[in-house]
Amino acid sequence: MKTPLSPSETTGKRDWIGLINESVHTSDDIDIGDIDAVSRDFVVVKRGFVNIHYYYIPISKVEGWDGNVLWLKITEEQVIKKNERDIIPDPSRYYIKDYPSYSTAYYPEITTIPTKYARPMYTTATTLPREDIPKVFKCELCGESNFKTEDELSVHVKAKH
Repeated sequence: MKTPLSPSETTGKRDWIGLINESVHTSDDIDIGDIDAVSRDFVVVKRGFVNIHYYYIPISKVEGWDGNVLWLKITEEQVIKKNERDIIPDPSRYYIKDYPSYSTAYYPEITTIPTKYARPMYTTATTLPREDIPKVFKCELCGESNFKTEDELSVHVKAKH
């Protein structure tokens, strides 16, 4: 079985174009959207599906890539005040995944930073759950947890919600 890549192995293979569609977080750990376009000077972050916001972030405001998220040096408030524009990125000036006509001879190097977010480790088939810990079947919508089986919980959800 192949082991997952460490962040340093993952980040070593990334470039700015490879980060398109990756998540972007501010210094106050707010997810402000995904990378929509890049140029040698800006990362364009797109937030939302219906009410779309575009943030034009200077590359100098990027802290780095941690293998999961592109982190900024600025807060969400600063991003909204200084970098929000109601302008769709122009494919002649930005590399956009569906319109790769933009090209530049140089992209700045992506700074690799230590991972700030670790994905939770789930039990695998080789690790069996402990028998001495009772299972709890709880309805997340109403908080009721007096169910003895998963089937009882399913009946409750169908009937009440």
